Amino acid sequence: MTIRRIPFILALLAASVCVADVDVENGNAESFTLSAYLKVRFGQFGGSLEVPDRSFMVESAGLSADFRVTGNTEGQLQLETRPEDIYVKDCFIEWQPLNELGLTLGRFKKPFCLNTMLSRWDLQSIDHFAGDGELEDLLYSGRDIGAMIVVSPGIDPLPEISLGVFNGSPDFENQDNEVQYAVRALFRLPMDIELGAGLTSLRFGETDLSSVEGYVVSSRQMAYGADLQFSRDLSGDFSMMMRGEYIRGDNWDLANVMAGDPAPDFQTWWCTAGITWLTWRPSIRSITASVSYGSWKPDRNEASREDELTVTLELDTGSPFTVSAAAVSHRPSEMLFEEERMDYLLEAAVDL
Repeated sequence: MTIRRIPFILALLAASVCVADVDVENGNAESFTLSAYLKVRFGQFGGSLEVPDRSFMVESAGLSADFRVTGNTEGQLQLETRPEDIYVKDCFIEWQPLNELGLTLGRFKKPFCLNTMLSRWDLQSIDHFAGDGELEDLLYSGRDIGAMIVVSPGIDPLPEISLGVFNGSPDFENQDNEVQYAVRALFRLPMDIELGAGLTSLRFGETDLSSVEGYVVSSRQMAYGADLQFSRDLSGDFSMMMRGEYIRGDNWDLANVMAGDPAPDFQTWWCTAGITWLTWRPSIRSITASVSYGSWKPDRNEASREDELTVTLELDTGSPFTVSAAAVSHRPSEMLFEEERMDYLLEAAVDL
């Protein structure tokens, strides 16, 4: 199979399962919209002294139901399927009694870690840094069941504040009876600059019949970080975007925190910059070139680290269909079971 045939095959695969947004009449809601999305990827994964791994895969596919009950109450139910399983991705309701105050209940993204919070349509899935997955494994970021209050004063320089309380568990049922707290402040500055800062805290508990209470808990495990976003129109045809984030916290996965052992500090950061050319053509609306770099250090006192450099080219067809191609360079240093390699990815995405 030649590389020139791959985009054509991906387009056929995507088109075969696409459906458009559908508005559904419902007597109990002001609006109810069904939509679907699909991402198909072809990858060639590198590695020394290995047989080349070339394969097609369904990166993700899903169905979303967005509804508005009243003028200030809306919600979403989103199901996603991957090759392994199908699961509830988002399931929440938002109530905004005032312009300055909002309440979200259900399963949704915790207000921590910009890389996780950004939609995979705002930051292409290819560009999501591997350290983002590490933070999700440590439960600091990602989706969880909980409640969040958002306060938006709308007065400069006061920030928008998000306060959340979550299960703090990877399961729908919280087995350890402990909750997680997360807070994020977002400052909207002049020149389209957004500065964010976040903090999250969780702990673990387990049954211990030898203790007086019959239950013991770990010390608080915390992570904190700051992020910066910037966008600017360079001309009528060109625009640029820059994003970056730095996070530190307790890597409880490397210590027996239930026994009172202190967790080592991890450190991770990533940044991305891109330029978009608006072509004004009906077949290709825009072309975006971006470069991303990230680093994950599981223990700041150790030399081991893993860096990742990604170069991406994205074509927006002017329809819900986009195509992205990327080269990803993995650069581990003293990381067990990791080696330098170069991956090549081609992804077709449809959001309807």
